[in-house]
Amino acid sequence: MKTNFKLGTHKQILFDHLNKGNKITTRDAMIHLGIGDLQGTIRDLKESGIPISSKYISVPTRYGKNATVKEYKLLS
Repeated sequence: MKTNFKLGTHKQILFDHLNKGNKITTRDAMIHLGIGDLQGTIRDLKESGIPISSKYISVPTRYGKNATVKEYKLLS
């Protein structure tokens, strides 16, 4: 899939990450990609015509419980 995003922007960084078949959560976006506003960047990608799906997943917390977070991926 070809895009016209400027190199180094959050949209391009996130698109490249997702285009490799990776999934992303808000925590992963902050830690690994330096994106603090994942939902905003996802919205921008969707407005540009990029098909992105989301689902809720359960992840363990440091307190031994589970939290529900949203996970995003490109639609195939």
